[in-house]
Amino acid sequence: MKHIDFTERRVALWLSTAGLAALALSALALGTGCHNHEDSPTLKEARALNAETETLAREFGNRLDLVNEEFQTLLAATESADSLDAMRLRKRLGEVEALAAAYQAWGANQVLLPGATCNHDHGDGHNHGTSLDELSDADHLELQKAIRGELEGLMSKLDNVRP
Repeated sequence: MKHIDFTERRVALWLSTAGLAALALSALALGTGCHNHEDSPTLKEARALNAETETLAREFGNRLDLVNEEFQTLLAATESADSLDAMRLRKRLGEVEALAAAYQAWGANQVLLPGATCNHDHGDGHNHGTSLDELSDADHLELQKAIRGELEGLMSKLDNVRP
């Protein structure tokens, strides 16, 4: 069986469902690099969506850290480690940790838009092996929408985690 990395599976899933599938799950590989042609309006929209997603991803990462710290503090202040409150907090903390892992995986599997350059340290464990420059501008936009949808799904899950 041929090994298919996470990014290839995500692209295959997205392409097979015309961009409607929710793709599998930080740092976004964003930024505009040097390219010698004018972007189409569709690719400009994809770049704008990509930039907005980068901002939301940073905000989500910060919020995730704050929620994690809040749960850690609450758990440390719990009088008995065996109490129902402590068990409930540990369960919620586990949910936050699972979201953090999903966010890490999401960020590690982002793809570059045509002409974009990688803007992060290469110790992030992400993949540069799949080039998607051959996709149409409309496909790039749909892929950015799907990537954004994945992030919004993580954000929604975090909204539902309560102490």
